[in-house]
Amino acid sequence: MKVDLKKTLFILPNLFTLSSVLCGYYAILILSDQPTNDDFYRSALLIVFALFFDGIDGRVARLTKTQTAIGVQLDSLADVISFGVAPAILVYYWSLAELGTAGMLIGFVFVASGAIRLARFNVAATGDDGRPHAPGKYTQGLPIPAAAGILISIVVANTLTGKLPFSPFLISVLVITLSVFMVSAMPFRSFKD
Repeated sequence: MKVDLKKTLFILPNLFTLSSVLCGYYAILILSDQPTNDDFYRSALLIVFALFFDGIDGRVARLTKTQTAIGVQLDSLADVISFGVAPAILVYYWSLAELGTAGMLIGFVFVASGAIRLARFNVAATGDDGRPHAPGKYTQGLPIPAAAGILISIVVANTLTGKLPFSPFLISVLVITLSVFMVSAMPFRSFKD
């Protein structure tokens, strides 16, 4: 049986994308049963690993010239899980749960804003023929991995240094601000070139 190396290269970037999903999924599972400070830290580190895999998948696709429309869509779905749902649940249990239903809604605003931003990105990144465009230097709205990175860095800093003076109110303001930046028309450097 002869293996066509060119066809198998299409699997490689998608494996990195799915590794990102696995990290986001496991980060959520860690928080599912009365999480401790150690669980918050482990969950945040898994999201950091998801960021690593997310950074690699697009570069591998461009390097191997295996960019596909399905890869663009899969990457966005992965981003909603790993950088939308997982950080929102992490921040909810870490801080926003004290606000009750309001905290849950604030976490949802983050997830919804990230999903809207990714949908807008997919429309802009896909041509009329359904094929992905080469990425530009700037993108519209704050990328969801960057927003997630800001949130998890606060959780990690809090875990490593002890209790930082972040009240649920301050975290709420940060989450809403990041959400507004994601759906805004502001240009942000993409670093994909």
